Amino acid sequence: MKKSFASLRFLAMFLGIILVFGLGGSLILAAFDKEETSSSAPLFDFGTIFHGVIHFIQTLFFVGFAGANHFGQPYWTFFLQGLATTIEFCFISMPLALLSGFILAQMSQSRLRVIRLPARAFVEFIRNTPLLVQMMSIYWGLSFLPQWLVNPFTAGIATLVINYAAYECENLRAGLAAIDRGQSEAAITLGLGRWETLRLILVPQMIPISLPTVINDLIYMFKDSSILSLIAVVELTAQTNGLVRHFPAYTWQFFGIAALLYLALSLPLGRVARALEARLRGHSFGQGRDLTALTGQALGGSLAVGWLAGALAVGISLDALGSLLGKIIVALLFTLALLVGLMLLLGIPVYGVAALLRLLGRALGRGRGAARPPQPAPVGAPRPLSGLKS
Repeated sequence: MKKSFASLRFLAMFLGIILVFGLGGSLILAAFDKEETSSSAPLFDFGTIFHGVIHFIQTLFFVGFAGANHFGQPYWTFFLQGLATTIEFCFISMPLALLSGFILAQMSQSRLRVIRLPARAFVEFIRNTPLLVQMMSIYWGLSFLPQWLVNPFTAGIATLVINYAAYECENLRAGLAAIDRGQSEAAITLGLGRWETLRLILVPQMIPISLPTVINDLIYMFKDSSILSLIAVVELTAQTNGLVRHFPAYTWQFFGIAALLYLALSLPLGRVARALEARLRGHSFGQGRDLTALTGQALGGSLAVGWLAGALAVGISLDALGSLLGKIIVALLFTLALLVGLMLLLGIPVYGVAALLRLLGRALGRGRGAARPPQPAPVGAPRPLSGLKS
C-alpha cells in the first residue's frame, strides 16, 4: 500500500512538473511568435497559444534546415562557421591558460617574495576585474601597436588566456595543496630534483583532483567567448546577431538555434565531468598510467583541434592551415609578453609596499626594544653559568 501511494505521488509530481513547464514554455514560444508575426490575437487564448507554438516550431525547423539568405547560402552554414570559430578560440585558449596557471601556481608557492608577490598580485587583480573590461583594455588600450600584433584574433586569445589563467592558478594550487607535503620531502630525501618531483609525484596526483573543475571552466569559457563578438570576432554569437539584423522575422529562431548549439557544446562536457568525479570517488582513474604524459598529449590535441576548427571556419586548405598556425604563434608570444608585463606592472608596486612595511616593522621593533629598560631576573631563577668554555 505504501509503495503504491509513493508511486502515485511520484507520478502526480512528474505530471505536475510537465504541466507547469509545458504551459510556461508554450506561453513563451507563443509570445515569441506573436511578437515576430505582429499578431493581434489575445495571447492568453488556448487557440492562440497552440497555433503560436506550432508555427514557431515549424519556422525553427525551416530556419535550421531549409532557410537561406538572398544569395542562396543556407542559414546553417553561418551557424557552423560561428561554432567552428568558438571551438577554435576555446580549444586554443584553454591549454595555454592551464600552462600559464600552472606556472603561476608554482610562483605563488615560492618562498621568495620577489617571485610570489607578482604572481599573487596578477591573480587577485584579474579575478576581481570584469572580463569585458580586460578585453577592451587589451584590444583598444594597445591599439597603438602594429595590427599584425594586436588584432581581434590575438586580443581574443590573450583575453581568454589571461583571465582563465588566474582561475586555473587557484584550481591547480588547491590541487597541489591537497597532496601531503610529506611526499615532496620523501622525494627530496630520495634525491629527486624539483622537476622530477613535479613530473613523477605531484602532477599525477594533482590531475585527478583538479580535472573536474578544469572541465567546468572549459564549459564557462564556451559561454564567455560570446563577448568576443564585441571586437569583431565572428564566433557563434556574432553570426547569430548578423542573421538577426538581416532577417528580423526569424529573430527568436536564430537565438534558439544558437542556444541549442551552446548546449551541444556544454552538455557532453558536463557529463564527462560527472563521470570523472564518479571515477575519482572510486579511486580508479589513471591507475597504471603516466598522467603527466597523457595531460601533455591532451593539451596538444586540444591545440590541434582548435587549429583545425579555425581552418574549417574559413575553408580548409594548406594556405589556411599555414596562415592560422602563424597567427597562433603570434598570439602565443603576444599573450606571454602581456602576462609577464602585467605581473611586473602589478608586482613591482606590491613588492615595494611590502618591503617598505617590512622595514617599517623592523624599525618599530628595534625602537620598542631600545626603549624597554632591562628587566631584573625573577626571584629564584637560576643564574647563567659563567666561565665555561664552549
